[in-house]
Formats: sequence, structure tokens, C-alpha cells
Amino acid sequence: MAIYSVNQVRHLYVANKLATEKVTPEDKAATIRPVSDEAKSHLYFEVKGATGLMRSDLIPIENIMYAKATKASDLGRDLYGTLVSLDPDVNGGEPVAGQDYILNINIRQYIGMSDRNQTVKFGAVRGFKGMTASKFYVQMAKSLALNFSREVAPLLKFYVATASGVTEVTPSTDVSKLTGTYIGVAIREAEQEWVLGVKPQEPVYYNAYVTTIKVDGEDRLWGTVTTAKYGTLDNGKEIADLEYFCMGDRGDVYRNIGWPQVINTKYLVDPSVPYDVIDIHYFYVGNNENPQKSEKDITIVVPNADGASTLTDQIIQAINTATGLEIKTLGATEP
Repeated sequence: MAIYSVNQVRHLYVANKLATEKVTPEDKAATIRPVSDEAKSHLYFEVKGATGLMRSDLIPIENIMYAKATKASDLGRDLYGTLVSLDPDVNGGEPVAGQDYILNINIRQYIGMSDRNQTVKFGAVRGFKGMTASKFYVQMAKSLALNFSREVAPLLKFYVATASGVTEVTPSTDVSKLTGTYIGVAIREAEQEWVLGVKPQEPVYYNAYVTTIKVDGEDRLWGTVTTAKYGTLDNGKEIADLEYFCMGDRGDVYRNIGWPQVINTKYLVDPSVPYDVIDIHYFYVGNNENPQKSEKDITIVVPNADGASTLTDQIIQAINTATGLEIKTLGATEP
């Protein structure tokens, strides 16, 4: 299970719609409305949950320590890949006949949570007379794909890269059809299995490193390894895990312990959709022996499939109007 900080208490609400009038049982689930008194001294949220009406904490506005909104695109996880190429300073960047080229890949946290749990796999190619760099990259990618094919679940994907893109190489790829001009072998992580509340969305922690070959009687590292961003993973699954975790503060404290005799909780986050996030951090101070600040959080997650943050900004403006706060809107942008 993914583990998060709730800072004593964090309540999460999914907002698929903003209500302009009182939220009623007839409203769809995930309808929300910020409400304050006439003096704007207190704020609360009316929410239509998965099974009925809810109301958030009654928040003294003067006790709000900060409030902010974060765009979904800023909450995604950047994906980085590795490009392995022949070193142009070693034999002019061409394979040396008779030499064995080994590319090792070290996988950390392999079937375990610690960096002590590791495994090493490799790709191997023997250079031959007349082998071009492009043919070398094709053979190396195929060797890696075959050696990693024995894993129960895919860990990495392998490609031959050109100046303009990549072509995936799998154990069944017919290498005779790969006739392009390639600049290296690209390595990218395969998206791992995710199960709500059981298997969090984890990256594949790996390092690639080359070994040495003999060139004119010297041991030389045969290649270069570079890392670059190639994409971003949306935060939908991460937000779904956060909703699952936060529901432990709303009654489902055991979260499936004792299955099948458990509280069957209905969740509202769609893990296939990215979400904007609005956070309100505030505190409670009581009387007599409770003068210390008891800090809490309310997190509102808003679907943002098109990248425009339109609904998020409407909710922010409604909160600002109700409270006099000045939470910065995310601003409409092109998808």
C-alpha cells in the first residue's frame, strides 16, 4: 500500500462538479460547494459523497495557515530513459571485430523494498568484421530483450534509436527488418502493475553501464551512457492511492485488514484521469488544556483530462468568494 502523511488529519474530497446552490441528495456523487457565514469567519464544504451527503470540518478562516492549488501536469512523474551508444573515440565509434561487448543493467529494489535487493542482467554482442554501428545496436537491443523476457513481469523496454525517434525491439522482433541508421540503444522502464491499496505505482530503479574491450592492446570502455526525459506519467493512480489512504481517517481505518469481513468503501477517483489538487492547511485550537495548534488538511482533487483546469479555477474562485482568501487560480491553458 502507498503510504502518505496525513499530518494528524487529512480529509480528501473528489470534486467532479461545483454546485452553486445547496448540495442535495439528488446531486451526482463528487459534487462540492464551499460555504461560509455572512461574517466570513468560518468555511466548510458541502459534499455529495459516494453514498450520501457530507460536510467538512467547520474551519475558522483566520486559522487557515495556507491554501494553494497545484496543476495536474506539475504532479506527474517525469520518465527518464537511457541511451547507450558506441564511444566515437573508440575505434571511430564502430564495433571491433572479435571483441565481446557487454552491457550490464543493475536493477535495484528487485522483488523487495530495499536497495539491498538487487539483480543484474546484461546484453551481449560479439563484434565481427564488417559489422556497422547500426547492426550492433540492433543485436544489442535484441539480446537485452531476450534476456529480460524471463521476468514474470516486464521491467524494461528496449529500442533502437534514430535521430528522430525509437523503434521497440522485443524477443519476437525480426531483426532483418531493422535496416535504419541507428544512433544507440534506448532503455525505458515498463509501467508496473498497479492495484489500488495493494500495489502502488512504483518506478523501476535501474542503472546501465558498459564494460571494457581490447583496442590496440588497451582496455577501453566501449560506450557512453546518457539519461534524458522522454515523457511524464499522469498522477491519476497516485491520487487514487491517496484517496484510499485518506479514507482511513474517515472510518475505514483498517483498510481491508480481515478481508472478507471488511468495510466496503466506494472510491470516486478515476485512476485513468490526471487530477489538479487544492490544499487547505489549517489548525484547530481548543479551550482550557487544548491551546496547542492541531494542524489539519483538506485536499480537494479535481479531474483535469484536457489540461485546462477550468473546473479547478471555478472551485478556487468560489472558495475565494466565500472566504476572502486569494488562492491563485491555475489559469486556462491549451491542452
